[in-house]
Amino acid sequence: MKQKCLKTKKKELKLTTLGFTIIELTAIVVVLVAIFLLVFPSFIKIASKDDEKKYEEIVDTLCLAGRTYIYSNTDKFIELSNVGYTIKISVEDLIPYSNMNSDLKNPNTDKSIINDTVSYVVKEDYSLECKYLNG
Repeated sequence: MKQKCLKTKKKELKLTTLGFTIIELTAIVVVLVAIFLLVFPSFIKIASKDDEKKYEEIVDTLCLAGRTYIYSNTDKFIELSNVGYTIKISVEDLIPYSNMNSDLKNPNTDKSIINDTVSYVVKEDYSLECKYLNG
């Protein structure tokens, strides 16, 4: 009879050794949360840098499109030879001179930039300085 009890206890012992204890599961969850908390800020930084890069690309493209627009329409801008002369062009007018579509959005704010303005100032060497103006 003692042997039968021992076998029963061994079976019970085997049954209790299958699986994980609550402490082991808790430790695993804590480790996973710690890894997530260490890695998550890096993903946020990468995403924000990507948005900044997209924004800079949009501004550069708009500046180039504006220069193309100005040089294609020099008859409209007869004062290009005057230093300090300022030209303001809406983003909407620049769309045909760029490879962009009309549903442009600022990647940082997710707001439309179609009503924004690009400003150009004639510098002393008669080059154009571009400035993107929000709103």
